[in-house]
Formats: sequence, structure tokens, C-alpha cells
Amino acid sequence: MNAPQYVKGKLPVGRTVAVRAPAKVNLHLEVLKQRHDGYHEIETILQAVTLFDRVTVELVERYPGGEPRLDISVSASGIQAPGDETNLCWQAARHFCREAGVSGHLRIALHKEIPIAAGLGGGSSDAAAVLVACDRLFETKLDVEDLEVMAAPLGADVPFFIRGGTALGRGIGTRLTRLPLIRSGQFLILKPDLELRTKEVYANLKMGLTVNSAKANIQVIKPQLARFPRKTWPGFNRLEDVVLPWSPALQRLVFQLREQAPIAMLSGSGSAVFGVFPDSTVLSPIAREYEVTGLFVRIVGPHAAGVEIRDD
Repeated sequence: MNAPQYVKGKLPVGRTVAVRAPAKVNLHLEVLKQRHDGYHEIETILQAVTLFDRVTVELVERYPGGEPRLDISVSASGIQAPGDETNLCWQAARHFCREAGVSGHLRIALHKEIPIAAGLGGGSSDAAAVLVACDRLFETKLDVEDLEVMAAPLGADVPFFIRGGTALGRGIGTRLTRLPLIRSGQFLILKPDLELRTKEVYANLKMGLTVNSAKANIQVIKPQLARFPRKTWPGFNRLEDVVLPWSPALQRLVFQLREQAPIAMLSGSGSAVFGVFPDSTVLSPIAREYEVTGLFVRIVGPHAAGVEIRDD
């Protein structure tokens, strides 16, 4: 194969890859201890769901080396998201180029459907989508494990979205173990007009209480996956101990959902909450009740994969 012929340090390419980036919920989240680096050790069960952002990446030109040129545009359905270098998509593209030893002019177009600061992992999923798109565009042909390792410095949830589905996360959430896929259940996701910052939530968690009052463990939870969703689900979210007392309105929302759904809890550090209902439940009337109060409301299902390149 002939080497690429760069003209004045540029090689025209003009190829585009479109990727669907799913949201996630935490079906269980226990905080085990605080580490010396300030992060927390956790055990969590992550579940991808069928609420998607859309990420399109175009490789305009390739360069033989140096820093990439990155352009990003953001459109959103009533969701505020940065359209500059603070966006995780932009950071993921630069990170990929540096780690893979490639460079070029990339145009990133992000359309947001997943709310930000919600505990749904939208920014992390978008970053994973950019890594997968860049791997295709630059023809680096990295395997899944390599992409997960590359993803970890971008954020604790980013590696999960490379494969998605159902997974156990340990460490800070980046040590992943595949679990049997959840294929049933309807997820009613609700988010009030409230943004919570993960660092602040963890900073206010009283670790002494979490160590001495564990309600469940992963070995208890794993066998329940085959019978999901049932009211006997032992998973919980330890961060509710901080978030719900902070926000009485959010606490009322969680308690109301628990009266309606077999499973209901905060996702991640919030502020989105979710209820899981059997497939036989007619959810539209329940969803409308929440919509009229001004909440963000979506009915979604489990997603058996992670970010997906769309070839259609």
C-alpha cells in the first residue's frame, strides 16, 4: 500500500461517521470508601437505556502529526450544553489523536437528547461515541479493550459506554465486568429543573455510615437479574442519603415513584430519577401525569449495547 501523499501537510479525506450514544441508569450504587486521591471506590450496576444523543464526526483532512484542528457544534432539545473545548466530545477527539498518534481536522456535530447534570451519563456516552467514530475514521482498528482503556481518563462512566448493555463497575466505576443482559422492563425517567454536581454530592457523603450499614451486596443482586424487574430487587443508590435530604421535592418524586413502580431510585448522583415497570404496564397515562408538572419525562427500554455506529 502506498504511503499517504500529504500536500502542504494536509491530506483531504471528507469521510463522516454517525453514532448513537445511549444514556444509562444505575440499578445499584454502593460507595465503599474514599481513596487517597479523593475519588471514591464504588460498586455499581450500570444499565444502558434507549435514550440517545446523536454524534456525527467528519474527518475533513489528515495531518502527518501535530495537534488536531477540532470544530464542534451543538444542537439540543431545550438542553444547555457547551459548544467549546469544555465539551467532553472535543476532549475525547483530542485525547484519541494524542493516544493513537494521529492528527487531522475533525468536525463534531452533537445533538443532545439526554439531559446534562442528571446522572444519566450523557456527556460520557458522547465522549465514547467520539472515540469509536475516530477509530473508524482514522482506521486504527483498536479492539474493544483498548478503547475502554483509552476511555478511562476521560471519566469514570466513559469506558462503560464502549460496550454498554448491563455491567458491574468497580473501582471508580472503570473496572467493568459484563453481566447477563437485562432485556425486559420499561424505564420511566423523570428529571426536574435541577442540576446536581457529582463532586459536591460525594463530598457530602458521610462514609462512616455507609461502611456500617450496607443494605445489599453484588452477590445478592446478580441472581436477581434473570427475574428483573421485581419488587424484591435489592439494589439501592447510596447517594440518595445525600441528595434526597438536600431536595425535598426530589425526595417526594422518588417516594411517589416507589408507590407506582416495583423499582425506583435516583440515577447516579442525580437529579434524574427512574422507575422500572413490567412490560405489561401501560405507562403513557402515568407519564402524562408527570409531564403536566413540567418535568422532563421519557419512557425507554433497556439497550443491549453501547454506542453504535449508524450506517443507514
